Amino acid sequence: MSEVRKSGPADLISTVAIASLACVVALLLAVSPWLLRGRGIDEFESVDLIFYHQVATQLSMGLVPYRDFDFQYPIGSLPQIFFPVLAGASFRVYRFAYFTEMLVVNSILVLALACHVDRREGRAEARRRLAWYVVCFLFLGRLVVSRLDVLPTLLLYLAALSWTARRPILWGSLAALGGLVKVFPALVAIPASLGEFSRLRSSRLRGTLAFSLCFVLGLALWYAISPSGMMSSIQFHTGRSFEIESVYSGLIMLAGPLWGARSSAEHGHSSVELVSDLSSPLLRASLYIQFVSLCLSLFPLSRSDSNRTLRCCCALTLAFMVTSRVLSPQYLIWILPLILSVGGSLGRRVRPLFVLICALSFALYPVFFYRWLFPPRLPGILLVNLRNMLLIGLWLLMIFGEAKEGAEIANQQHGTQQHDVGLSERPGASLG
Repeated sequence: MSEVRKSGPADLISTVAIASLACVVALLLAVSPWLLRGRGIDEFESVDLIFYHQVATQLSMGLVPYRDFDFQYPIGSLPQIFFPVLAGASFRVYRFAYFTEMLVVNSILVLALACHVDRREGRAEARRRLAWYVVCFLFLGRLVVSRLDVLPTLLLYLAALSWTARRPILWGSLAALGGLVKVFPALVAIPASLGEFSRLRSSRLRGTLAFSLCFVLGLALWYAISPSGMMSSIQFHTGRSFEIESVYSGLIMLAGPLWGARSSAEHGHSSVELVSDLSSPLLRASLYIQFVSLCLSLFPLSRSDSNRTLRCCCALTLAFMVTSRVLSPQYLIWILPLILSVGGSLGRRVRPLFVLICALSFALYPVFFYRWLFPPRLPGILLVNLRNMLLIGLWLLMIFGEAKEGAEIANQQHGTQQHDVGLSERPGASLG
């Protein structure tokens, strides 16, 4: 009998509970320098949280988003913004309720990760991955509790696991719901739908149809509320310039002076954007760069190792991040569970690299942002480029890195060669 069965589910639940509490401790450690100095914590008093509170208050008064007031996020993000206001109307109560809501979602994400690793690699390895999770949370926790990103990350991860387990209706629905909260969870539909089209007779496109139906219904509801408000929300994002921490901005700040290009950091679209003479041609080129990088990210599907489906989802998400006009620090949350799900020698390489990237992002924002990057100074420019180059390196590792050892370990622990633990999970297998 395997280690997982001997230990039982109660032991796993207690491990997850301890990891979730450890995340709270890590969060307090991360903000302790600000607390001890009596200084305000940007994320806890941020424009984002104030905006969420205003939206929730307007919703509680019966006002309709997109029609009665501007709202820049997709329609699927409204529930998580609204529910905390039920605890109280004041900002302090709302903020505490929102933090609690995000920590609950984070605990569910920890549970999903633990179950997946436990099923494939054993209880001891699941504990180690949760330890890595807590270390990452030390740098990302303040963003987890104060932004929208942990919920779509959970939906992305569950959709990816459902695809791995060959549950088409589930992955299609989850990817669509996630895409209606933030766009990136819909990336799962790209490789999953390609797989269904390659075996049309057996798949009957069930996942693709579920995704299309849910996504179209969400868009139809959004359009029915206010066509002009929907278009205004979309145009808000399509009209953005390069956010100052993006790969493009880093390269412009570093190499632009060599061509005599002038640049400056300015507030715009609820972030700090870099305005430069090179922005216009790069904005046009960025769409083609992103398309090529997304296509390249499908390469892991051609491999035979056990990590290939989750590697593909992680590579797609990374490609979307590094080629996007915006690369906010909370975007690292998107790939957190996917990075920690990768086993074998590849997993042992990418985990410390990802922790380093998280630490550098923490140094960028909030530690040195207003001292080194806004306005741009050489230390900040070098730091943002180092972080971005490491992200690109992580993306390339997820595409081309060898991970044969992961498949061998999985096969030894399961004691069977009956199925591939990547694309060929048996129907009805646990989501783990």
